[in-house]
Amino acid sequence: MIGIQDVAKKAGVSIGTVSRVLNNNGYASANAREKVREAVRELNYQPNEMARNLLQKRTMNIAIIVPNLQNPYFSELVSECERSLRQYNYKTMLCETNGEKSNEQLYLDMLDRNMVDGILTCTHDLRQDRYVKAQGPIVSFDTIYVPGQIERVTVDHYKGGALAANELLRSGCKRVLQFRDHKTKAEFPFNKRHEEFERIMRENHAECVNVLIRWNEFDDGYFEELCQDCFQKYPEIDGVFGTDSFVLHYMKYVQTQGKKIPDDIRFVSFDGASFLNMIYPTVTCIKQPIRSLADVGVRTLMQKIQGEFVSESEIKLDVELIRGISSMTKEEYQEYQRKRL
Repeated sequence: MIGIQDVAKKAGVSIGTVSRVLNNNGYASANAREKVREAVRELNYQPNEMARNLLQKRTMNIAIIVPNLQNPYFSELVSECERSLRQYNYKTMLCETNGEKSNEQLYLDMLDRNMVDGILTCTHDLRQDRYVKAQGPIVSFDTIYVPGQIERVTVDHYKGGALAANELLRSGCKRVLQFRDHKTKAEFPFNKRHEEFERIMRENHAECVNVLIRWNEFDDGYFEELCQDCFQKYPEIDGVFGTDSFVLHYMKYVQTQGKKIPDDIRFVSFDGASFLNMIYPTVTCIKQPIRSLADVGVRTLMQKIQGEFVSESEIKLDVELIRGISSMTKEEYQEYQRKRL
């Protein structure tokens, strides 16, 4: 079995020089680096990753905590985080909490016990003080935020709420329904989206009916039951705003009840996960830059793990309106159909 001493002998340098080159730690001349790389190639030397990680006191594992993987946004975000982590040679340990605080606490305990090098979290079941007590690097997506300790990567929710409201108003909506989270004591960024949407609607003399959804509930049966209940309670609704999953369930149900989209009712969703590309009629959405969110979150976590200074405690990315059939005016939809003929 080829060892580091064989590489050193082949390259004509010391074992210490080989170690510095392989670990990219410490000085080695350009000539020595080239000799070591050439020897590694010729000998097909494979470094002992476990020994290296033990030496560096790293596991090369990152925990990603999500509330539920059935939700398209979270599943896509996890996939993008895994892709980004691979660029740093990190592997992923996935925790799906499903509303269980004990599951969330388990992964915080793993960080304290040095079983993972850091945590990316997308959930918010535990109190913030549980995260504050955690001993290690943590970066959150849209949830926990402790300046100087836990960085947060989010999007411009004010803009997202405004874009959605103005799009439904542009389409002529007068009585809209918004699926929103319960207000909490914690200052989560997504609450701003709901508040701005409602403010603009009322400012333009449009009725805004808020439907409060259960905390961290992602079951399809719950979505379907809630949509049916809302349809019976609010038959005159002509516009709907909510995350992708709620909007699609509502679109499906109203069509079974004889409603036509967009003639009778219009929709704008928030998140814009890639699976929307498979839906017809096409859905107008406020799209989050999921790939960029993952890249920024992972990069920030890597900086913390490596002991680098993180200049921004909260990093806010932009959102954009992607217009589909679901929010077209009658005139726009007629023109769309004419062009298809």
